[in-house]
Amino acid sequence: MLKLAVNFSESLLNLLQQNPGIPVDYIKVPTIPFPDCFSQFEQGEKWRKLLPHPAQPGVIALGHPQPQQQFNPELVGEIIRRTNPSYLSTHLEAQVAYFPEFRQLQHINHPELKQVMLKRFLTAIKKVKATTGLPLILENFPYYLWLNHFRTAAEPQFIAELCTAGDCGLLLDIAHARCSAASLGWDDQDYIFALPLERLREVHLAGVGKCEYGICDTHTALEDWDYQLLQAVLERAKPEIITLEYGGMPEQIRDLNGKLRPVSRNCQSELETMIFRLRELIEGVL
Repeated sequence: MLKLAVNFSESLLNLLQQNPGIPVDYIKVPTIPFPDCFSQFEQGEKWRKLLPHPAQPGVIALGHPQPQQQFNPELVGEIIRRTNPSYLSTHLEAQVAYFPEFRQLQHINHPELKQVMLKRFLTAIKKVKATTGLPLILENFPYYLWLNHFRTAAEPQFIAELCTAGDCGLLLDIAHARCSAASLGWDDQDYIFALPLERLREVHLAGVGKCEYGICDTHTALEDWDYQLLQAVLERAKPEIITLEYGGMPEQIRDLNGKLRPVSRNCQSELETMIFRLRELIEGVL
């Protein structure tokens, strides 16, 4: 049966304390950097099985130019020991700083840049999989016209080619997809359906917000459109886990200026409402 995971947060722990039977299968960790985040592992494992997402430089960051930042086998080994996951996941992130020689091609698809990216990602993917013995799933990363990531890495064709060449699964982040689609001029659903959904193993869900430049991933409450997009995905693909990424720092979000602000004055009630609505949607589709 399709499982439901939720970002680690104090609100989630409070809900679990009040209602241990609330329909959450996993707690996703971490929501703060390693190694301090192991305190979240210790708190979360008291309530649910943990779902690790080691997508940070110095842990698993496939596009980073420094090998020791691409993959830390000792730290990832500790994560595996603590959580016993069926797969590992990381971001398909391509910062301009990772490929500075191609800076002028940030917003352009170019065959040379594509090949350089593929080679670096595939080399790192091979190392992670060979060392850990676990499958690896790749999360689509948001592309913004006003920030410092390459367009190429958000193109559905590139993502599909990399997943195929590296024999990796897909982690679809719907909020990231909405942001990339806006910057690329795509319809949200068309963009999502162009991704390799036949390889889908996990879905991330979070609300988006509006800033002066457009929409951005904010980890706020889901909108009706987010549920509709999820339902459309579930009618086409069969992931193993749906992950609600509400909040997660643990009760704040970071805006485009780098400032933290509260997710909501009603974090706990919003979270509880979303959990039950997602469970109802999942059961209705399956």
